[in-house]
Amino acid sequence: MTVWAIIPVKRLDAAKSSLARVLNPAQRRWLVLAMLADMLHALSQAPSISGTAVVSQDEEVLDFARKNGATAIREQNLGLNGAFRLAINRVVEWGATAVLLLPGDLPLLRAADVENIIAMASAAREVIISPSKANGTNALFLRPPDVMELKFGGESFPLHVAEAVRVGVKPRIYRSTTVAFDVDEPEDLIAMESLETRSQTREFLLRTKAGRT
Repeated sequence: MTVWAIIPVKRLDAAKSSLARVLNPAQRRWLVLAMLADMLHALSQAPSISGTAVVSQDEEVLDFARKNGATAIREQNLGLNGAFRLAINRVVEWGATAVLLLPGDLPLLRAADVENIIAMASAAREVIISPSKANGTNALFLRPPDVMELKFGGESFPLHVAEAVRVGVKPRIYRSTTVAFDVDEPEDLIAMESLETRSQTREFLLRTKAGRT
């Protein structure tokens, strides 16, 4: 099984607008890159991952991905599901037989999570879903990569469960506090700072804590 991880990242000037009342545009930009760096590091430590692709409209994001060992895929305003589909088609051309789809704001993602998810795949057709704390989808493993349609956005966890059932696959659920944690609200920044974990995201937040808007 050849597994590629795929991470979509918005344009930096539009990323994490939900944090605008506590982080200025420059801070939000660096937060996004710090989280991406932490995710790419975790994926690089997961032996079951054959490659990682970052898909974005933003050339700075794509350049950052290349410098951190990922493959860059440019997209043109396709939306979240469209960006994922573009990247899936590309990595299939490169030999992927399964994909692990991840949003770009999972700073606590661990290589062990990635390995645990992939280890759950034992059949020729598999859907493994890891929910977010807000009932979204923070990890979606698909084997084969086109086994079902994508439903990312909002409370997508039940939608992905229903879609898997629709195509005749009993979805497996992977529950993990480190995968469920994403950064969407100001409260998430405080939670991240309080954790005794070494990461670029936490280091960035601690450095900028005094100067936040």
